[in-house]
Amino acid sequence: MKHAHTLLAATLAGLSATALADVTLYGAIDETLESVSARGAANSSKNIGQTTRINSNSSLIGFKGSEDLGNGLKAIWQVESGIAIDTGGGNFATRDSFVGLTSPSAGTLQLGLLTSSARAMGGIFDINKASTGIGMSAALLGKLGNFAITDPALKTQATGTIGLFDSRLRNSVQYVTPSFAGFSASALYGSGENGSGPRAYNANIGVKYEDSALYAGLSYTRSTTGADDSSATSVSAFRKLSDLRAAAIYRFSANTRIGLIYDRTEGDLTQAASLVYGTRELKQSVWYVNGALGVGNHGRVIAQYGQSGKLSGGNSSLADSGKAQHYALGYEYDLSKRTLLKAMYSEIRNNSAANYDFGIGAVGNVAAGADPKGFAVGLRHTF
Repeated sequence: MKHAHTLLAATLAGLSATALADVTLYGAIDETLESVSARGAANSSKNIGQTTRINSNSSLIGFKGSEDLGNGLKAIWQVESGIAIDTGGGNFATRDSFVGLTSPSAGTLQLGLLTSSARAMGGIFDINKASTGIGMSAALLGKLGNFAITDPALKTQATGTIGLFDSRLRNSVQYVTPSFAGFSASALYGSGENGSGPRAYNANIGVKYEDSALYAGLSYTRSTTGADDSSATSVSAFRKLSDLRAAAIYRFSANTRIGLIYDRTEGDLTQAASLVYGTRELKQSVWYVNGALGVGNHGRVIAQYGQSGKLSGGNSSLADSGKAQHYALGYEYDLSKRTLLKAMYSEIRNNSAANYDFGIGAVGNVAAGADPKGFAVGLRHTF
């Protein structure tokens, strides 16, 4: 009997090892000690004084794996979740989570909660390690004067104070081509779940070129809300939106680079919304430039500057609600391949009618005219 138990234990151990052979546990813990505020509001009673906090940024834990199906074809899967180490919070499968097939010759097909080429481009461009924190460029990109995070139909797809086009898209299927001499393309379709009325969906196409030094990308996204001219503004102010995004990065070395991104967002308003805002279409352009300068073998000074333009097409008060500038200056030092020490100062200077907030680590409830400011110092460790 003793020998039978030993044999059974060995067999089960072997089966477990086989089952887990192609499963990877991975993640990142990214914690910063921060001091933030938002003062200068048009209504001074809505100023937000200095607050000290711990921010978990884009901390995550994930599981991924694959199965060899033969002839170069693999089944792939991933379940990734955001975690809040500072509060003990988190939600399951809130980040890229999917199942799919991949082949070196045929490309990759994914189904699930996915990153579009627009969001991927923003992440590659952003100067902050892992595109996170109070200095990230999603503070202004693709928000259409903050409509993209406050509109009833759009805010359900946005991630906090990150707009629709920089958020992961639900109910999506995406195909990514193999890379040919550095070029690749992708196409994504995300279905809405409305059972009646106009069909809601997200569609995205993108193309990029990348080698060891140069990255260049172009992306177009179209989103319909499910609202039409008979819909009240409580459903949505928009029938559809579009976003055109282009970026280029040049890397001089592992720690030194420059980059530029341009984003053009347009929104077609419903009949009810046009009576409120004085137009049937709103448009806005946003751009950022950034750079990193290597300091020694392990450090780099990072800087990022962006501007959001006025909302064109509407009345004058609405136009001014889109204008802001974003400054970010920081330093990153690699303590090892997996551990990063960092410091960042970030400031958004809102026009008197604008109320932009940080994309990650929002101050919260920023009033019109208030300027979010923050200083952060912390550690990021990956595993």
